[in-house]
Amino acid sequence: MKGVWNQILKIDLTEKKAAVEHVPDPVYAYFLGGEGLAAWVLWKECPRGVTAFDPANRLTLAAGPMQGIRQSGASKWAVGGISPSIQMNAGSAITHAFGVEMKQAGIDAVVIHGRAAKPVYIVIDDDRVRIKDASRLWGLDAYEAQDAIQEKEGDGFEVITTGQAGERLVRYANIQTAKKSFAGRCGFGAVMGSKLLKGVAVRGTRRCPIHDPAGNDALNKAINRRLAEVDASKPEEFRISWLGTAMATALFAPQGNLPIKNYRLGTFPEGVAKLGGRPYVETLNAKPWPCKYCVIQCHNKCEVKSGPYAYKGKGPEYESFAMMGFNLLIDDQAAVAYAGELANRYSMDTISLGAVLAWAFECYEKGVLTREDTYGIELTWGNAQALVEMTRKIGERAPGLGYLLGEGCKTASERIGQGSEDWAVQMKGQEIAAHNWRAQYISALNYCTGVASGPNHERGNSQHIWVGHRYLPEWGIDHVDNEERWSWEKAAERNAKFHDYCNVINSSVHCKFQEFAGYTLTDLLATINTCTGLAWTQEDLQRCGDRITNLQKLLNLRYGWKREDDFRYPKRFMEPVSDGVAAGRVPVGLEQAIVDYYRYRGWDDDGRPTAQKLSELGMETIPG
Repeated sequence: MKGVWNQILKIDLTEKKAAVEHVPDPVYAYFLGGEGLAAWVLWKECPRGVTAFDPANRLTLAAGPMQGIRQSGASKWAVGGISPSIQMNAGSAITHAFGVEMKQAGIDAVVIHGRAAKPVYIVIDDDRVRIKDASRLWGLDAYEAQDAIQEKEGDGFEVITTGQAGERLVRYANIQTAKKSFAGRCGFGAVMGSKLLKGVAVRGTRRCPIHDPAGNDALNKAINRRLAEVDASKPEEFRISWLGTAMATALFAPQGNLPIKNYRLGTFPEGVAKLGGRPYVETLNAKPWPCKYCVIQCHNKCEVKSGPYAYKGKGPEYESFAMMGFNLLIDDQAAVAYAGELANRYSMDTISLGAVLAWAFECYEKGVLTREDTYGIELTWGNAQALVEMTRKIGERAPGLGYLLGEGCKTASERIGQGSEDWAVQMKGQEIAAHNWRAQYISALNYCTGVASGPNHERGNSQHIWVGHRYLPEWGIDHVDNEERWSWEKAAERNAKFHDYCNVINSSVHCKFQEFAGYTLTDLLATINTCTGLAWTQEDLQRCGDRITNLQKLLNLRYGWKREDDFRYPKRFMEPVSDGVAAGRVPVGLEQAIVDYYRYRGWDDDGRPTAQKLSELGMETIPG
């Protein structure tokens, strides 16, 4: 099979050893690479009983067959392992050029296990691997650590790091690269911290052979040209190259898809007017900051030139300003962006951060927390200064509330009690993202049934059928009526297909944001075939996604998932709002929809893959 090296680099931090391991073709034909390959590594090497901070946990950094080609979106790569937030298998995707350099170093993945005796960072320079002392880097924020590693090793290296939150095991600590892209959800920065791993630097000089270089080159040029043209043809407020993901405010607000006041309100006019859209560009002086080969340029470099929130760096994505702005009733774009920059430096996922702060704000409102608990900070709705100061407290794991909030909503609410579990908007230990289940019931189904990373919007994306008008016509989802978003008809099928779609995207590995400019499953399949020579059909591609989903489900079962976990959704799911287009809407019938999803997938009523289903997928045994 072309497009892969058939080898992964295994690094044991305990023994300070590195070795290359062969991976046979059938593993790639089953699971492609990326998150599929990371799940395969867990299946092969992490038995029941291994937990997130166990040295035996495998932290896998994985490319796929598309890294290194000159196609918009092909600089994505994947991170996998056992998550500190959900204590099950999880995956996260991240952009920029680290994955490309890793592939050019002659490997499809780096698999890290063990625990160093003191802080270290890893340097991979083609065939040469070194584990180096990072004691002087420990305590630096993620950006400072990247600068220090590149100063020592050279600017030709691409680097990933984690900040103080990762070192201090905040359960939603992330991994960053290039000061702009993040493996955000699931807490993999804390897994790095548990291994005393501060960073990884990689540089490669090789080109992985692909099946049809000329065909792939022509395909890339055609796709890149079309994506740029589609984006440029849109009205300014929907143009991702101008706004990045901040264009989502204009898409989502009319559908009632925003998270407002810990999901208690349906509208926030001041926020809609000031967060995202033209105010985003003007207030933050936003300029495109594209990843390698990307033509839609969704990242932004921003600068607030004066005032208490002055900074220069990464602009907040939609999820960041939604969870830390709308969700806290804060409409100060500069304050939200500055708090996001602090979170990025500490290495904290801004979705979980916004959710735990909203939980704390509601506790304060209801008298469950007092000023004595909050370091004298007034956790009142709309208080931008409170957002900034509490971000620092959590990133530093300040004794008391700052430390507790670093454990996430589930643990914090269980320890505080007093009914606060009722407004902890989380499932299985991970906070719900900035997509409102009242706007489209399928979001609730996705949160309940996701197997890749717990309740993760980016491992399902079925909400985009309505709020983003994204379809999968090649797989039978080619039209929906707006009113169907409040119906369970076909929800099980659509949810399953989007789970499988996300798995082939995250395993190939490609950037889903390209779909906002018209990237299709036809584009993805043609690219995979020119890279690999697999000659797949759409049925083969869908079957691959199905296999990856089922492998992830088998891992869930290994690590302790039980049927009742899917039905323990937040109480707020069934609490309606009284304003906005989704007023009065709650996903009644969710329990039956979960069972319908199991049946559509060919699982039993307990949500377990049946022997017949696994046989249909050729998974009686896992290859490799």
